Amino acid sequence: MRPDIDLRSYLDTRGATILLTLSVLALLAFAALGGLIQPAVMPQGTADVEFTVIVLGLPLSLIIPVFAVMMTAGEWSDRSIQNTFLQRPGRLGVLVSKVIAATAVVAVLVALAIGLAAAATWIGGELMGEGAVFSSFESLLTTQLPILAATLLFSLAMGILLQSTVISLVIAIGLPFVISTAGVLTMTFGSELISDIVRAVDLSAAADALGAGTAGAFELLPLALLVLLPAALGVRRWSQREVG
Repeated sequence: MRPDIDLRSYLDTRGATILLTLSVLALLAFAALGGLIQPAVMPQGTADVEFTVIVLGLPLSLIIPVFAVMMTAGEWSDRSIQNTFLQRPGRLGVLVSKVIAATAVVAVLVALAIGLAAAATWIGGELMGEGAVFSSFESLLTTQLPILAATLLFSLAMGILLQSTVISLVIAIGLPFVISTAGVLTMTFGSELISDIVRAVDLSAAADALGAGTAGAFELLPLALLVLLPAALGVRRWSQREVG
């Protein structure tokens, strides 16, 4: 396994440079939106770091799938995976290497987002408002981070299974939105059967429950259906698919 090779081969491209630049600019903009403007709209005039991170979750919900999918499925789409397999024998080793590299990039971006959220919250609360609130930082680790981790796992699973950049991105970004919308509709109309069906595939809600320590056996079902099963099928397809 050589995740450093995958990191260099992906990050040294012009497309990755543009994507990273746009991602950092988006994180800066949303951090400013959440931290600096927050005191002006909150009744207490304070800035809460948890709220700022929730705002940053919007761009991260797009950034994470893009990097995860591009780094796992990108070479299948542009057909350069054949050269990779020729230079690095052992398909599963290449797969694991790509997963580690993608996870490392996402971890750095999430850490950057949290750092920007803390800085923007402090500036907005202490210098422009009535104070910054960091007491919710511990709950942040058990609510927002598990949801971001679930987004990463689902995106990796789609990239591994579908091995197509476009299709994987459509599913990784679109399906969670459809599920969350369906969840709101079921709460509105009160259908218990449909609510259970949505819960069975609502990975974000399951991650939230797991992080809060309130998850039961039912909350493991989305993890099995949307992450473990697609990943297992994807690993099998990765090791057996013909190249060319």
